[in-house]
Amino acid sequence: MDNPGFFAILPATVRYDRRLKPAEKIFYAEITSLAEKTGYCYASNAYFCPLYDTTERTVQRWVKHLQELGYVAVSYARDGAANQRYISPLVGLVPDVCAENHPDKNVGERHQVSLGDKNVAPTPTKMSPTPRQKCHPEQYKNNNTRENNTRAGARARETAAEILQQAFPEDARLTAALLSFAESRAVGKHPLTANAAKLACSKLIQLADEAGVRDRYGYMAAVLEQSILRGWEGLFPLKDDFTDRAAAVQPVNGQDRPREISPDDDITDFL
Repeated sequence: MDNPGFFAILPATVRYDRRLKPAEKIFYAEITSLAEKTGYCYASNAYFCPLYDTTERTVQRWVKHLQELGYVAVSYARDGAANQRYISPLVGLVPDVCAENHPDKNVGERHQVSLGDKNVAPTPTKMSPTPRQKCHPEQYKNNNTRENNTRAGARARETAAEILQQAFPEDARLTAALLSFAESRAVGKHPLTANAAKLACSKLIQLADEAGVRDRYGYMAAVLEQSILRGWEGLFPLKDDFTDRAAAVQPVNGQDRPREISPDDDITDFL
């Protein structure tokens, strides 16, 4: 048996067929590799046994199952005293959704071998393009996992930024600290989602309540700056002293009370 090609073909119709076992899908790919030059594979069952550490009976079942599902055509031709088996991979069989707008020009060449043709060696066929190449671009243009995840992440970050900007609009320092915290998380490859942004705002309010400070916005901003400075992804009570806003001074014993001026008083006496 000639050495197989470096590449093998595993069409989507075979990859996603739940009726096939994983070993049968790999076996189909091996057949396409061996059939690269001639269009058919004439390797015996004994050839495949050591490759896949299995028995000839198992290989026979694989071939039969692929044939029953229409993925290969099997025929035989007399070779001396024995019959030579030829396995032709029916590459290019694609779902109707892909084929309806792009007719397969090679369909006539890849028909199932009839019972009357079993003693005739099959005509070598040219390997067809993979099924995806026959699908209309509209049917798979969005099938890009990395691109979809990137776009979804960008949308989530935009939504999180909007939430942070609108959480405490009356305090510019706190809003700037929130956005800086979100940027720090993104640099650390753990960007804030929209839900995480809401939870962060709730956590800040909780920490300010627990601290019992009067300058709540200043305390929240200090908590955010602490996490940014120390590279933390979470929000925690301040470890350093916080300079709170001074309490309003109340008048003592009536001092600093407004003075009353009667109509008979001379106002110049109070200047």
